[in-house]
Order: sequence, then structure tokens, then C-alpha cells
Amino acid sequence: MHSTLILCSAALVILTLLLGFWVSITRGRTKTIAYGAATDPTGPMMKAERAHGNAAEYTALLIGLFVITGFAYAGRDLGIAVTSLVVAITLSRFLHALGCLVCATLEKPHPLKALGALVTYVGGLALAIMVIGKVL
Repeated sequence: MHSTLILCSAALVILTLLLGFWVSITRGRTKTIAYGAATDPTGPMMKAERAHGNAAEYTALLIGLFVITGFAYAGRDLGIAVTSLVVAITLSRFLHALGCLVCATLEKPHPLKALGALVTYVGGLALAIMVIGKVL
């Protein structure tokens, strides 16, 4: 398996675990223990929960995409396009999480969230298409 795919997969796992830990810290700090109790889109608890939840939703999907990319490119160089996409997609998840945590409110767009989402969607789709093209 290519080291870029392994490192980016591990980075996504670390991001998700750190965000989960941040949810726990924020629960203790805000005394918001019950799940679903955070309803204020400007509050730290809801921001932490959404950052973690969104990361968790995409981490497994992206790691799966990275694994099948590794299979499709087994024994071959990933090339600059695939490597760049994998790194960009990984960094985009960090940007999205940061945008969730620093935004004024979750109800309004934030540049980091928007950029993170856009690169995830477009980059993930492009990578999946490249993998399909490689195996056809």
C-alpha cells in the first residue's frame, strides 16, 4: 500500500478521535451531558458535536476510497494527480472541522466549511472516477 494513502487514512482517524475527545471535554466544560441536548447553533457543544459527527461520517468513506485506490494502483506509482487529490481531500476534512469549530453559527456558511466540503465532494468524486478508469 502506498505511504500517502496510509498516512492520510491515519490522519483522518486522528482527526476523528481528537474531535471526539474535544466533544468529551466540551461536555464536561459546558455540563451538557445528555446526547442531543445541545440545540444552540452558536454554542460550543453543538459546534463540537457537528465537527465530530461530520468527520465521522466521512472518515470511513474516504478511508475506503483510499484503500480501493491502493488496490487499483498496486505496484504502480500513484502519480501527482492522485497523490495531490488524496492529500487535498484529507486537508479539506481538517479545514471543514476547523470551520465548524470557529464559525459564529452553524446556521450560516463559513469559508472553511464551504471549502472543506467542496474539496471533499469534488476531490472524492474525481478520485473515484480515476480509480474506475484505472481498472477498466
